[in-house]
Order: sequence, then structure tokens, then C-alpha cells
Amino acid sequence: MPKITFIFIIISYLTVNLFGQQCDSCKKEFDILFVIKEKPKISQTDLENSWQITQKLYDLGYTDYIDSVANRTSFVSHSLTRTFSDICIKAGGNLGVDYYLSYLLFTNGSAEEERSFALERLFVKFPEIVLEKIGNDYDLLNDLTWGFVNNRYYGAVNPFENDDYTTMTLYENGPKPILNKDNCKSIFFETNPSMRTKYNDYKYQIDYIINTAIENLNEKE
Repeated sequence: MPKITFIFIIISYLTVNLFGQQCDSCKKEFDILFVIKEKPKISQTDLENSWQITQKLYDLGYTDYIDSVANRTSFVSHSLTRTFSDICIKAGGNLGVDYYLSYLLFTNGSAEEERSFALERLFVKFPEIVLEKIGNDYDLLNDLTWGFVNNRYYGAVNPFENDDYTTMTLYENGPKPILNKDNCKSIFFETNPSMRTKYNDYKYQIDYIINTAIENLNEKE
């Protein structure tokens, strides 16, 4: 019995110790993403490095940057989704869109709403590229719609555009919601003015986003 107990204690200690080291290494990998995000220009190599790190961190379950831990409570400041999507948006163009769509596919099944919010922000920057690539993929169109409803809840200009964890944040004395079923279409085009002239090219997708958004807003009432 004493021998078995001794072995158990050693195994338990190693498990805890290795977990701590793993968290430290994850945090260092996350720090690399921050460095890449702050670059004035993000190259294809930067994107690929970011993608490799993001996949690794996601697989390890390190999806939030842990600033500190106190009384068994983790204090976080950045989500992996927001950080990687910001890198993709900054990189821009076909590559940026491709890498973020790859992330959505990689994290398929996740209930994290930031995935949808980030897709909508990417769409605002590169609307034609996004629509060309997602086509009539209803899962992605629904993600885009949900991102629109939430990101534009306070109008075309989102006062919380740069905030992370918006779904989990309560704002005291926040602005009054603006988006509703009656102004949904006008706010969509105010947010995405280039889609006015390209409406005929992407009519099905635009109509789907607007009509589905109106249905969601009806359900909220």
C-alpha cells in the first residue's frame, strides 16, 4: 500500500506540473499572435504562422488569453477567435478571407458567437470576396446574418467594434438599440454601401441576409 500511494503522488505531481508548463507555452504562442497582429503589414508567411499557432491552441483548448489566475478564477482579455480574425482582416484580400473561412471550417460545431461576429466584420471590409467565396452555403450565410444582427444592433457604426467578449459583457448606460425589422435593409446598405451597386450580382445572398435578419428581429420582439 505505501508503495502504491507513493507512485500515485508522483503521477499526480507530474500531471499538474506538465499542465502548468503547457499553459505557459500556450501563452507564449498567443503572444506571437499579438506581435503579428500589430505588424503594419501582414504577409502570407505571417498568416500561415498564425494559422498553425491558432490550430494548435484551439486543439489544446487554450481559446482565451489568460492574464492571471486568482482563487482558481482565470482572468482573460482576448479570445483566440477575435485575435486570429483580426489578423485575417488586417491581411485582407483573398488570403485573409480564405484563412478565416478555413478557421470557421476547423471550428465547425462551436457555439462561440464571436465566429459569426468576426465573419461579418470581414464581410464589411471585403464584401464581394466574402460573398464570392461563401456562395450559397447556408451555414455561412446564417453566420454572416447573425453577425450582422449583433454587430449592427446599435446602427451601422458599432460603438463596441473593438471590444472582445461582447456577448458576455453588460454595458451600464449603453447606447439605445437601433436595428429593427423596419430599418434592417437600410442599415445593411448603410454598413455596406458598395452592395447597392452590386445588388444585382449578389441579389440572392443579400436578400437572404436581410430577410433572415428581419426574421431574427421579429423573434426578438
